[in-house]
Amino acid sequence: MITTLTLTALATLAPAAPADAPIRLITEHGVELRADEQVFVLFAALNAAGYSEESNRKGPPLRAPVFHEIRVDVRDELRKAKDVPSMAQVRKLFESNPGEIEDYLAAVLGRDDKAKLSKAAQALLPKVIPVLDAFRDEAKLTALFDKVAEEQRDHAKALKALVEKDFVEARKITGDANLRGPKSLVVVPNPLDGHAMVRAVDIGDTRYLVVGPGSESARSAILAAALRPTMLQLAKQAYPRAKGFKRSWDGLKTSRRITSRYPDGADYLAEALTVALAQRVSQAGKADTREADEDFIDEQARQGMRWARAALKILEKHDGKTSLAEELPKLVDKISP
Repeated sequence: MITTLTLTALATLAPAAPADAPIRLITEHGVELRADEQVFVLFAALNAAGYSEESNRKGPPLRAPVFHEIRVDVRDELRKAKDVPSMAQVRKLFESNPGEIEDYLAAVLGRDDKAKLSKAAQALLPKVIPVLDAFRDEAKLTALFDKVAEEQRDHAKALKALVEKDFVEARKITGDANLRGPKSLVVVPNPLDGHAMVRAVDIGDTRYLVVGPGSESARSAILAAALRPTMLQLAKQAYPRAKGFKRSWDGLKTSRRITSRYPDGADYLAEALTVALAQRVSQAGKADTREADEDFIDEQARQGMRWARAALKILEKHDGKTSLAEELPKLVDKISP
């Protein structure tokens, strides 16, 4: 059975891991980071089969992909496994079962919790696990996972430090000294994917956020995922006074694209506040954020979020002297999308 390697400085080490490789990291604000062998095996198989997705590229004219160092090392090692018997089955698996990588991730992360999986992941489960287990053994992926454990530890430690910095800023902006990530969130740093990739997978009550090695996209996604439950609670409390937002929602709720993701106006407001707060944290300390904010607003609009500008204005008007929880009902009463 595939084991899970987590990343913490003081936890008991797995027998095969290097002596100084910690297995679990928890930030000061309760966000767990974990390196997962199941995810490693899946993406090793994907890379071996030709997966080369990458947002980080060299300049023109070739714009060649620039992989993370760990991914480069793993891909080099995988060339030795190109002739193992299960390699043909790996290619056949992916070619015969087209689907989102998130469904494959759900199958491997939830292999022991089938009842909690989506129908797509349940259908993949009996096809994926035997092939990946065979490839793991024949390609010696457990040994390779252990070999890069220290590098993965260092990568996760660097991300942990950045996430902690972001939470300090988020607490400052919201005026909430107790702001923490939910226990249900598990972040899996994945240097075998493209730099800007962020993949969310829900297994029961647990949300796995599998993030590529790009720190900017990973930080924004982690902070947003950690803040969302708190913002939803605040939005539901404030929404009865949000007259302008309610009028706007009456028009927006005719869009199936929007209502398929957000059941009501309070939920939509919570998402707007979440992404706006993540944006404000990302721009902390910069003298002029106008261009970056406009780019952010445009990108959010393309994704179906029409209240990003209003949410940024709410955070601008909130002075931080009192908590956002106290001020939000007054702010949504005055500000409209």
